[in-house]
Amino acid sequence: MTVLTTVVTAVIAGAALGGVLHATGDFGSVAGVYGLDGVVNEWTLVFCHSLAAAAPFVALVSWFSGGRYVPRPLAESGRSPFLCTCVGLSYGALLWVAVVAYGVPLLLEVVTGAEYSVPVHHWGSFYAVLTFGVVFGAWYPLLRAFFARQR
Repeated sequence: MTVLTTVVTAVIAGAALGGVLHATGDFGSVAGVYGLDGVVNEWTLVFCHSLAAAAPFVALVSWFSGGRYVPRPLAESGRSPFLCTCVGLSYGALLWVAVVAYGVPLLLEVVTGAEYSVPVHHWGSFYAVLTFGVVFGAWYPLLRAFFARQR
């Protein structure tokens, strides 16, 4: 149930992520990091990144739900769309800082030897990753409850 919920929610949030990247004109930047181009490659990478980003989020929300020493709002975030959306917004901001602003430039610097300025101020991806976190956070508890009722 958790895997199905995670995959379906990641697809929905990935579509939102891709939509924001397209709206800001930064859609090609995802494939560009890998030296690829083309719509199929771009969407494939967006959905792969969505799945990769979804797993730690679900683990975090699950940990909050089962935590003994977790504040009540965080413990309830797995069941409340509003609270999970708040966690998703925070997760999106942290994800952007860790991956886009610092992680990718430092990794590319190591791999290619070229110098990149850190942090990278790529605001289109900032809005897109925040949107991913919000959409994933809003849909995850709803789909989790839906699939639990289907059993």
